[in-house]
Amino acid sequence: MKTINSHDKYFKEVFSKKEEATAFLKGSLPKELVRNINFDSLVPLKDSYIDEELKENFSDLVFTCKYKGRKEIKIVLLFEHKSKPVQYPHFQLLKYLIKLWDADLKQKRKPVPVIPIIFYHGKEKWDKKRFEEYFEGIDEQLLQFLPSFDYHLEDLSQYTDEEIAQRYNEIKTRTALLLMKNIFNEHLLRNKVRIIFVGGNRIVNEETGEQFFTATFYYLFSNIEKGFKEITKEIETITEKGGDIAMTIAMQLREEGLKEGLQKGLQKGRNEGLQLGKIETQKETVIKLFTKAGFTISQITEYLDLEKDFVEKVLKEAKLIEE
Repeated sequence: MKTINSHDKYFKEVFSKKEEATAFLKGSLPKELVRNINFDSLVPLKDSYIDEELKENFSDLVFTCKYKGRKEIKIVLLFEHKSKPVQYPHFQLLKYLIKLWDADLKQKRKPVPVIPIIFYHGKEKWDKKRFEEYFEGIDEQLLQFLPSFDYHLEDLSQYTDEEIAQRYNEIKTRTALLLMKNIFNEHLLRNKVRIIFVGGNRIVNEETGEQFFTATFYYLFSNIEKGFKEITKEIETITEKGGDIAMTIAMQLREEGLKEGLQKGLQKGRNEGLQLGKIETQKETVIKLFTKAGFTISQITEYLDLEKDFVEKVLKEAKLIEE
């Protein structure tokens, strides 16, 4: 039950918060830059400078903070949500920065320096180039006529799980990054549950911790096809409460998916001219929902709009419940 926009949504849910954004920036940016940024002054903004053209590849999170104690700067996290490298990122970034500075001028604010960070977690390696490398035959005389700026690239595919764990000490940030790094390999992901969620028991009882795990499990279970029970049991060995949250969300998503699938199936039947009110069809559906989907009698009654007595009778005749 893969969700197209789930990566973008999860990234924003996690890193729009000051604590996780700070941990991410401290682990990602060069140390010389980190030393000059006052992270206590970091403020997430509601502003977005993504237009229709940029929206095809990026979504953004914008922050303001103090640099060297006094000067204001902006830091922009640009999430590459297609999960594949952009061919000319400098061109798109230049449009983005101009849009941002133009907004400052229209609001009669002085433009400030911007640190653009591209976050990428696709399978294919991102080949980062300098701006002038896009052009052939550039010498020092021509170079002076090209824009001079760069971006910081955070490509998760270039790090091992151990390297990510070392760079990001904050539990929620580390968990989110490890999960996003491994999300495209379902088999590998199921084998890394203990590595990804290590330390989760220390934060799950906090309000922000519970909110984080709720968002995390929605993201996880929306991007896998099977292994729900195995993953949930593994999480329970790390954090019992986390396991309860995982189980609840897995059940919710499963029921939503099954309900959607059932509705599509019923509609398909109508389109094919089948008489879905026929007793035999109803019986087959009841039995499938009970045995294969794990639906309760009350859930089957609600979803199929049937009488409870009829559902119980079908299950008794199939010897699935006692007389």
